[in-house]
Amino acid sequence: MEDQYLRELLNHLEEGLREEARELFKPERFDREQYIFIDQDEASHLYIMEEGIVEANIVHGDGKLYIFGFLYPGDLFGEGALYEEGVYSYSAVAREDSRVWRISWDDLQWLASRDPYFALYLTRRLVMKLDQAYYKERCIAGEKVEKRIACVLLKMVDEVGISDKCGLVINTPLTNRDIAGLVGSTEETVSRVMSRLKKSEVIASEGKFLAGRARAALRRYFDGL
Repeated sequence: MEDQYLRELLNHLEEGLREEARELFKPERFDREQYIFIDQDEASHLYIMEEGIVEANIVHGDGKLYIFGFLYPGDLFGEGALYEEGVYSYSAVAREDSRVWRISWDDLQWLASRDPYFALYLTRRLVMKLDQAYYKERCIAGEKVEKRIACVLLKMVDEVGISDKCGLVINTPLTNRDIAGLVGSTEETVSRVMSRLKKSEVIASEGKFLAGRARAALRRYFDGL
């Protein structure tokens, strides 16, 4: 079984601990639409993505879905496991068949006690993730929906954009439902905005993916709103 991203994580441990630590991470597979954990579950494990895509979301009391973001290979999630008696603050569901590694709170605590620099590395990783969440909230707070959508698309181009003959392709399937969940709007409103973006040739559809003709075009659209 390939373990590229687990190995990258373990490389931040003291060399003498790596083999023992490798045995503490357990592999787990999830089918598309299968939940890994649910909001407010006891946070018993920290996870690292190895393959696939996972959606982090919550469902409000009125039934409206809010998507925090997507998790890709190499990402850490399940942060609630980093403090005792924590709970998960969101649900994690596989968007496609996915493979992860998990480590229990007890084993994680043991590792951190053996290698303080590894504990500091984990802290930095999660602070970066928190910073990205603040950026997104700052980006969409109080803005009209067109600007929220442009901001989220810009963020995704930076995170998972790949260049091809069509421009910058957001290398993950992204539906109007997904965008609505990311910006806190409705699918109908998102559909109208996306139609305008496509008509203006700021973005285009490439099969099940979205392509920005150029990042500069998205930026100009965002700045002009």
